[in-house]
Amino acid sequence: MIGKRIKAALVAMAAIPLTLVATANPASADDHEYLWAYWQKPGSTTSGGYGVFLADGEIVQVQDWHADGWRTWAQIQKLLPDSHGVMHWVNHSSACWDDTSHGDSSGGDHTTCNYSLPEGTIVRIHVWATNSGVHKYDEYSPSGTA
Repeated sequence: MIGKRIKAALVAMAAIPLTLVATANPASADDHEYLWAYWQKPGSTTSGGYGVFLADGEIVQVQDWHADGWRTWAQIQKLLPDSHGVMHWVNHSSACWDDTSHGDSSGGDHTTCNYSLPEGTIVRIHVWATNSGVHKYDEYSPSGTA
C-alpha cells in the first residue's frame, strides 16, 4: 500500500516539469520591454543620471543623481529609412530632462514624459548631460521595440 502511494507521488512529481514546459507563458519580453542608458563623467565611479524607455505606454523616465550643475536629458530615437532606404536614427518628439531640483514623481526624484509611437517601431534611448549650454557625455541604449 505504501509502495503504491510512493509510486503515485513519484509519477505526479515527474509530470509537473512536463506540465510547466508545455504551458505557454502569458507574458513575453516584448510585453514589458524597457531600455535604459546612463551618462558618466570620465574617471567617475558613479553615473550622473539615467534615462529609461518603458515600451508599455511609451514613457520616458529621467533622473539626475547629483547636484553638480549637470542636467540629465533623455530622448527617444526611432530607426527610420531616408529617401534612399538607408536606415538612420531620428529623434522622436521633444527630449525629457531632470535635475536634482526638478522632478514630477511623488518623491520628486525623477521626471516622467509620456509619448506616442506606432506599435512595432524600433527605438533606442539617447541620454546626455548639459551644463550652462555645454552638451556632453552622450550614451545610447540597445535598440528595442515600442
